[in-house]
Formats: sequence, structure tokens, C-alpha cells
Amino acid sequence: MFELIDVNDLASLAKIIDGNLTGENKRFQYITTDSRRINRDTLFLALLGEKHDGNDFCETAIEAGAQAYISTKEIINKAGIVVEDTYLALLKMARYQQQQVNPKTLAITGSNGKTTLKEMVAHILDEQESIKTKDNENNQFGIPFTVLRLKPETRFLVLECGARKLGDFDLISEYLKFDVLAITNINNSHIEIFENQTNIIRTKTKLLDGLRVGGSFIDGAFEDWGTSDKLMEMNQTFRVNVHHNLERDSETKPLTENWSCTVVSGHEKNSLPGFFSLSFEQVSSSSSKRFQSPKKMNLGPRHNCHNTLLAILSARELGVKYSVSIERMCEFENPLTNRYFLEYIGQHLFINDTYNANPESFASAINDLATNSSYPKNKLLIMGDMLELGQYSEVEHTKILQQALSLKNLKAIFVKGEKFQNLITLAKQKDKISQFDKIHVLRKTEDFPLDLLPDLLDQESVIFIKGSRMMNMEEYIDLLKNNL
Repeated sequence: MFELIDVNDLASLAKIIDGNLTGENKRFQYITTDSRRINRDTLFLALLGEKHDGNDFCETAIEAGAQAYISTKEIINKAGIVVEDTYLALLKMARYQQQQVNPKTLAITGSNGKTTLKEMVAHILDEQESIKTKDNENNQFGIPFTVLRLKPETRFLVLECGARKLGDFDLISEYLKFDVLAITNINNSHIEIFENQTNIIRTKTKLLDGLRVGGSFIDGAFEDWGTSDKLMEMNQTFRVNVHHNLERDSETKPLTENWSCTVVSGHEKNSLPGFFSLSFEQVSSSSSKRFQSPKKMNLGPRHNCHNTLLAILSARELGVKYSVSIERMCEFENPLTNRYFLEYIGQHLFINDTYNANPESFASAINDLATNSSYPKNKLLIMGDMLELGQYSEVEHTKILQQALSLKNLKAIFVKGEKFQNLITLAKQKDKISQFDKIHVLRKTEDFPLDLLPDLLDQESVIFIKGSRMMNMEEYIDLLKNNL
């Protein structure tokens, strides 16, 4: 449910969304897309979703007390606005709202790391003056819904932009405008849907069309850096390019800065995992800048050092000084309880990374377990399938399993899902894995062999749990917490 600034009657709204007013010009205060959330001041917007067509619920909404409707179908003798496309109507309202407020706007996209970067930037900004994407409402509907939450006093808008298919950002970049675009990385996430990495890149970079004249593009994706093979090495430096004064169809080349983030200290034995002291350096042909964090930052896995550099540069483009950003990042604590969230249960350290999984994020997390001496020595992994990898699925699951098996002091690996199960069955037939005794296949949550835990967890251990969203890996968090 949202309110449009200075628009509270159907005639005024019809002009904004290019619709035809039917019936009397009624007044309203709120607009909703949920026919179950209706009151006497509400206007119902009928959206076409994956499972339901909102146009079928207009009369239900009117009967529940809605003042009027926005639909592609006219309801005889009822006040409403008829449009050709209700999704376009939503985008036009979002465009109007953004134009009324005109906040400094950051769009964030990439294959993974989007939500973490959004939370980092939002932490740097003044909470009272900014609006950010809620939870994971980052799809073609969630993006305009976030914009429609703008208030007259909002100074900053932070949009997380996730794409599920080719073309998802075409209309977003046409109707909404950004001052800054940040791309975290590009990898094979959802490649089964996109078919190839070229389509992934084309979709993500479509948001460049939404950059305002003179806008900035913060590129954390198109360096040959941070690939799964390189993650196997102990990377201590991460790179980002910033392109300023971007103008479409202009012959003037954008000004480009090259930045690096270097780990000064971290990975210390007997210290808390995930704390890093960082040095930031900008080098160009005419100048050089260097900053260092005054104390360690609580970042979780090492790849979040890269996100920290992206966050500080994004905040700078929105008008925040380096010193302020670095100071606030030193106070940052990960609020996302299912994205590499560290929590001690008794003597054991749980890593809850159950939100989602792709080859890059999986490899990075296991690499952190391999190279960070701050973690407990013994390791127990519970891994779920990575989905939507298409023809790359077998190769990528093989790489992750081999990487996991190479961990020192590995106590056990529990795997869930057909991809891992089929891989293990095939490997057994070909006698390709020498550590079968450490691998346990789970078909259902209740199949977890709790009787093995006393022997496996007889000493302080790190328990890492990760898998794609559809694998429901969070069930193992609850199961272990209740039985340790």
C-alpha cells in the first residue's frame, strides 16, 4: 500500500498513467495491489502476476470497499481508470513519485552480493533520510514498489535490482532514473534461464540506459578478478573502476578512476572470524588517494571486502565523505541472518548462508574456510544443490564438492539434492572419490543422522550450511540448534 505525493483523485491520476477515467472522479488516499488489503480510502491496482491476474479481483476489491480500480478491463457502473497495461501504469506512478522527490538514486545489480551491498550503503547513509529495498523485493515489481515508498523528505534512494530473465530491466531503465549504478559481479547464476553469460551481461548493463546525464558507473564486475579459480588463492586485494560523467551518444570519454581495496590484517588465530582492517587506494594519471580503516570491520567472508569498497565509492557518489563512510563501515554488523551470518551455538560456530547459492558464492565461502585461521579448526559442511545452472550444473557441482573435500580437518559433508546425489553416485561407480566415508546423502531433513553428531562435533567446530533457496537449507539450522 502506498501514497502518491499530491495526487488524491482519479482524474489527476489518469493523466499521470495515461488512462481513461470511467465513472465519477472519486478521491482516494492509498493505492494497493492486494484485494485483501482494502479500506474506504483505497484504490485497487490490478497487476498481472505469475500466479494470479489482478484484473479478476477488481469487483472483489470494490465490494470490499475500494473507492475505485485501475485495470485493463472496464467494470460497468463502477468508478475506475482503464489502461492498456497495468504494469506500465505502476512504472508511470513510480516515475512520477521519483520526479516529485528527486532523491539521489543508487541502483545496485550483479549476480550476487546485491543485498549485502545495499545494506552496507544504507548503513552509511542517514536512515531518516533514505529509502532502501525491503528484504529481497528486488524484481520488476519490487523496484517500482520501493520507489513509491518515497516521501518528500527523502534524500537518498537505494534500489536493489535483480533480474530473472532477459529483458527484465528494459522498462525499469526506461521509466526510472539513477545517479549511480553499481554492478557487484557477473557469474553463472541463473544461467539456465539466461542461456549464456552474454545475456546475463546484456540484462545487467541495460540499467546503464537509466543513468542520468553525468551519472556514475561503479564497476566491480568487469575486471578479471574474483573468479572461482582465483578465489582458491589467498586474494588480499580487490579492484573496482569508477566511470564518471557518462553521457549516451557523447564523443567525450568518461573520466575513469581505478580503486583497490587491500586486506591489511585479518585471519588472526583466536580472533573473531570475519574481521578485517582494510586499506583503500585510488590511482590515476593525475592523482592518488589512500585511506585506511581505523579499526577492523565486521564483514564475514573475505569477498565482502570487495563489497565494502563498492559501498564506500557508492556513498561517495551520493555525497558522503570517505572518512564518514569508513567510520560507519567500522560499525557495520550484518543484519542478514541467512547470508553468511555467524553465530555461536555453545562452542560451535554456525555459518548460516542458506539464502541462496551459486558457484561463485559457494567457492568463495569454502575458500574462506580454507584460508581464514580465525575459524575453529574442525569443519562440518551441509550443502544443498545449486539450481538453474543448465549445462554447467555437473561441472560446477563437481568443482564445489572437490573444493570442499580438500579442506583440512574436514569432519563430514552432508549433501542434499539430486545434483549432488547423482554426482556422488556417478563418482562411486567410477571410483573417483577417495573420501566417501566423509560424505552423507540427505533426502529429507528428518533423515539427518543426529546420532553421528557426538563423534563429529566432539571438539569446537565450524558448521557451514548453504544451498539454493528452493533447497530449504534453513531447516538444518533449526534442527541442529534444537539437538546439539
